[in-house]
Amino acid sequence: MKYLKFYRESDDFSDILNDVSIKKHLSFKIKWPCYLLVGISESKGETQVVSLITLKYGDSLRNRINKDFTPVPWVDYQPKDKLEQWKRKPHSAGS
Repeated sequence: MKYLKFYRESDDFSDILNDVSIKKHLSFKIKWPCYLLVGISESKGETQVVSLITLKYGDSLRNRINKDFTPVPWVDYQPKDKLEQWKRKPHSAGS
């Protein structure tokens, strides 16, 4: 089963849900404010249907629903194990 998530500020997904070429391939649909999740059953034409949806409604597709809050090294924190290698070493006066 292939899952596709859509997001629209207008919360109007009637064009996707009423599309004749897509409607018969949808196994299930879940809708909540501004989002729509559809499942496409595995069949011979699954890849063709997914390609059609991507072409027609690609602007509304979302990969992730929740934002990833994973900390980014050197932006959110400084890793302790490699900190010594990045510190400036003082120059010796004789060189």
